[in-house]
Amino acid sequence: MIGGEAPAARPLQMPILLQPYRHENEQFGYLPGYPLDGQLYFGPGNRPWASLGSRIGVLRDEGWATPDLGGGFSALTGKVAFDRDGDAYVLARSGGTVALLHSADGGQAFTPYPIAPNPAGGSGFDIEQFSGHNIPAAPPPFLRFTRTEKDPKVFWRSLNDLELFVPTKANGKVTIGEPVLVSKLCIGLSAHSGIPSCVVSRGTKVHVAWGEATDPEAPGPGVPALVATYDRETGVLGEPALIGYGPPPNDIHNSPTIAMDSQGYLHVLGGTHGQPFPYAQSLQPNDAGGGFTEAAILGEGLSQTYLGMVCGPDDTLHLVYRLWRSGEPFPRSSYATLAYQRKRAGQPWEAPRVLVVAPFSEYSIFYHRLTIDRAGRLFISYDYWSTHWFYRNDHYGNRRAAIMSADGGETWKLAGDEDLLPG
Repeated sequence: MIGGEAPAARPLQMPILLQPYRHENEQFGYLPGYPLDGQLYFGPGNRPWASLGSRIGVLRDEGWATPDLGGGFSALTGKVAFDRDGDAYVLARSGGTVALLHSADGGQAFTPYPIAPNPAGGSGFDIEQFSGHNIPAAPPPFLRFTRTEKDPKVFWRSLNDLELFVPTKANGKVTIGEPVLVSKLCIGLSAHSGIPSCVVSRGTKVHVAWGEATDPEAPGPGVPALVATYDRETGVLGEPALIGYGPPPNDIHNSPTIAMDSQGYLHVLGGTHGQPFPYAQSLQPNDAGGGFTEAAILGEGLSQTYLGMVCGPDDTLHLVYRLWRSGEPFPRSSYATLAYQRKRAGQPWEAPRVLVVAPFSEYSIFYHRLTIDRAGRLFISYDYWSTHWFYRNDHYGNRRAAIMSADGGETWKLAGDEDLLPG
């Protein structure tokens, strides 16, 4: 055996061609010390964090620590959020109690602040996480999606109450506050892949993006993607702005995503299920009420699903999603890829670039999550899943991997432990 530098330590020749029975550890010598159960988020000092179920992972000076959330709580989402003071927040559940967990000591201990339940039943949640240019001064706003009706005839259609919470903090204590009803027609939230950002904020303005269900008898061209702005000072929720339509209609896959650039302009992509994403930008900074550009798709014939978007320091938009393709290496079938697109400030969207190619044809997903650190580096966590069961049980341990780009998407490498050192 000849020793040397593992391929995982160097920029990769893209795309990564996954191979049957040979995962990233064998193909590239990828065996990181950081936790792989969740995607990476970056707090004060660019220190990486990860949500790990009933624990939180945070890189301390002496190495990774994984303290318990306490109180029997387990995270509801994979997101870790921060405010301007550097405090950390996680949405979690313990038994029948859902709470916003708050830590002011770098994750050593969390204080739970219970959230009164919606009487309609069980709910899903999303919280504002750092996506490039949004660091809330107060505790991060969060959303609750509560299903009120499931359509027995249209499989992917349901009605949900969408509620916005804008918590406050005084003397180190958090107050959850009463929810603001945003919509009673929300289609829901698709977050197992892509994990779209549904809320961003700056100053007193909080911007919410969501999709709505439509009348099955006259469904329209797709799921309407809407954005509305809430003002913390006045307590007023503005009228929703229609961004565009994500086909097909009445499909929960079609959750939109929103990001903010350095000037405060809002950038929104409508979610789709196997169709091109529609994109629009706000005409006024930090305000959905000022209108948006006419929605335009990212490319003809693109079979796109499961979007995740962030905005870089230079206001470049970065997007990762599943893209279906046909032809080689599966000439008689279609196959899934993990694809990347970007839009430089003032420029059109560039053509898709494939980052990862599935090892098999037929149905696949990547359970991908795109995040960005405080220096603008991109991180993609993914866990390839194939409909072929024999690929899912041939690898002991965690199949998730993380790739990163330190140059705005030009080159990519498997993220190493040395890449995560704070500073």
